[in-house]
Amino acid sequence: MTTFAELESLVIEQTRRPEISSVTKAAIRTATLRAHHTDFFPRDLASGPLTYALSSTAQFYDFPNISQTLLRLRSLKLIHGIDAVTSVPVEQLEFREADDLFDADGNRRPHIYTLVGDTLRIYFSVPTGAATAFFYQNPQTSEAQYSSWIADTYPDELAAWAAGIVFARTGFTEMAQQFQELHVRPFKELLISSHLLGNVS
Repeated sequence: MTTFAELESLVIEQTRRPEISSVTKAAIRTATLRAHHTDFFPRDLASGPLTYALSSTAQFYDFPNISQTLLRLRSLKLIHGIDAVTSVPVEQLEFREADDLFDADGNRRPHIYTLVGDTLRIYFSVPTGAATAFFYQNPQTSEAQYSSWIADTYPDELAAWAAGIVFARTGFTEMAQQFQELHVRPFKELLISSHLLGNVS
C-alpha cells in the first residue's frame, strides 16, 4: 500500500522543492481525486443504506444528509428498494431526469429516482422500508488515512501528476505543461484503457 508520505517523497524527487510541503500535500490530494475522476472505475464502487422512519412509495433525501451515510459520495450508480417486511431487495430503481417523471398519460413512473436541486427523490412501486444505494466513492485523501488503489498500482505516475500541479501552482507554467504532456496525458489514457480491458476492475 502506497502511503501519503511515500508519495510526498516521490513528488519532491521531481520538484526539488521540499520547503513547500503544504503545496505538495495539496497537489497530492488534487492529483488523487483527478485520477479517480478519469473514469467510473468498478473498484471505486461502494454501497450504503438509505433508511427512513415510515414505509412509503416516495422518499426524499437532502444530499447533505446522504453524505453522512454514503461516505465520500461522488456519483450514484443505482438504488435497490428493500422490502419493509422481508428485508430483501424488491426492485431496482431507474434514474430519470426531473422533467421525465411522468409517462404520456400523466402517470408518475414507478421505481425511479431523480435529483431536484440538492434533493434525491425516490419513487417505489410498492411501499418499502429502506433502500440500498450503490455509488462511486471518492478516495480517502487525508494524510493520516490516505487510501487509493491507483496510488498503489501507479505510484510514480500519480506522483508525476502531483508534481505537475506543484509546478503549475508555483508559477512554473512551462514545466507544468511538460508534465501534462509527458506524464499526465499518457497516464489518463493508461487508466482508461486499463479499465476498458478489465485490468483495473
